[in-house]
Amino acid sequence: MIRPNSTYYWEIETVDNVIRKQYDEKGIEQTWKDLPLDKIIRVSFIPVVQILPRHDFFIDIVKGERFLRRFGRAFMKQTSEGTVLAEYINCIVTNKYRAWVFSTGRVVLTHVDFELYL
Repeated sequence: MIRPNSTYYWEIETVDNVIRKQYDEKGIEQTWKDLPLDKIIRVSFIPVVQILPRHDFFIDIVKGERFLRRFGRAFMKQTSEGTVLAEYINCIVTNKYRAWVFSTGRVVLTHVDFELYL
């Protein structure tokens, strides 16, 4: 069974060189929601399992690209053991695209208005 965010954690950087990681040095989950959205220039998904690839998304604020939000989506499946988490997907949304990062390391880019259904 996959646990949410057991394969990737996020890291966000602003134009002012502020870097926010999903977990602080004590392992407490942090928020990105207090960062100024118009100053975010990089969102990364860093693998917990080193065999998976790292994913860095650079936000080109000079060309009008803006970070809007980050969220995770869980897809469940029914098994003989009950309902289990089948896939956990991290997503970043900009005003230009959505980048979906699967727990397997696969990335799908879609139009900003598109949803992903499995």
